[in-house]
Order: sequence, then C-alpha cells, then structure tokens
Amino acid sequence: MINSLSMAVWDTNERRGASIKERLEMFSEREAALYFGDWDGGTRHDVFFLSFNQYGELTIKVARTVRLSGESVFLLLVSERGSDVVPFFRPAIRPNGVMFHPVKNADLRDVLGEISSEMDRLAKESDVAAFVFKSEGVSYRVPLKDILFFEANNKKVQLHTMGQQLEYYDSLENLAGILPENFVRCHRGYLVNASQVEEIRGVDMELKLVGGYRIPFSRSYKDAVKNAVG
Repeated sequence: MINSLSMAVWDTNERRGASIKERLEMFSEREAALYFGDWDGGTRHDVFFLSFNQYGELTIKVARTVRLSGESVFLLLVSERGSDVVPFFRPAIRPNGVMFHPVKNADLRDVLGEISSEMDRLAKESDVAAFVFKSEGVSYRVPLKDILFFEANNKKVQLHTMGQQLEYYDSLENLAGILPENFVRCHRGYLVNASQVEEIRGVDMELKLVGGYRIPFSRSYKDAVKNAVG
C-alpha cells in the first residue's frame, strides 16, 4: 500500500522540504510532490506533510486547503518542538498527527506504515452501509447500524448515536423515504432505528433503546413500530 500512496510536502523552507521529499521517496515507488508558498489544492494527495517553523496565516490557509481537497487526506503537521500547533486543531482542518523537526527516516517509515494500515481498515469499513451527510461544510459518514434515532429540531434534524449528536438541515419526512425499512417514524418528532429498540413501553408511551436511551412514541405510529421491531 505504501508504494501506491500519493504524497506531498509543503514547507516554508525549500531545502528542508526537498530533504523530506527525498526521504519519503525511499519508501515509495511514486514521486512525492513538493510545494512552497500559496497552494490552490488543485492536486489531491493521500498524504500531505505540512512543514513549518512557526505557524502563520499562510500555513493555516494551506492546511484548510488540504482538508478541503479531501476528507480522507492524511494531514501531518511537522513543526519545531515547542511550536504552537493548537490553532490547527479545529473542525475545518482536523490534522491526523504531529511530527517534529528534524524528521528521522524511522519516524517516516512508522507513520507511513500506520497510515497504510489505517487506509486498509477504512477501505473495509466503506463496504459497511452508512449514512452520509454534510453539516457546516463538513462531510460525515455514520454506519447505519450505529444510529439510534433522528430527532426533529425546527428545520434541522439531530442524528443520535451512542457517542455523538450531530445536527444538520433535513426533515424526518425526507429521511423516512431514503433510509432502510428498519428506520421508522415513532412520533412526529422522532425517527427510530428499530434494530436499536430493546423494549416498547406502552404504559409510558416510550421506547427503550440500547444504551438506556428513551424516546417517546405516539399511538398513530404504534403498529408500524411493533412491526419493525418484530
């Protein structure tokens, strides 16, 4: 997998960037790209090394452009020890790791090996059915089996999993028409994954879900929920 990776280096120091590029090519049959100054993101790469001494507006701009070029791009920051990298850890950039100058060959080999393994894992996960949507310009891919329920919130819906609550513009009516049959309306404000229902509590008019979650259901949807839960 490493041999097939498309890699690039962007550096504020031309000589240092060329050195990192040369060493990356020791682990791959493909030539790595080298960039300086402003970068328009015209070419997408699998792995992008963003190398700098101290961050500035240009460095942040390039980092944003890298992330916009693809959600699956592995973005590695390479900075001086003690440099402030906190400004890069924001939703619009989301770096995958941090390395420090001087970069050692062993460190490059290890990180490329880890990236290769992670890409293999993600490729296998892509075969799993998932729900894909965008929220505030960021794309999300959530396995359908992990979704507990959707909740209406004005012109938005909230997607709930065991560990996340994500909100974006959509409607329960639209979701009911595009999701698999195990996703059913249980209330005017809720759409539930029937596979996650543990108990239908008729007295309390609520559904008990995996993880202890409870959501309401209404009588008009009771039969549909029962049929879906089985």
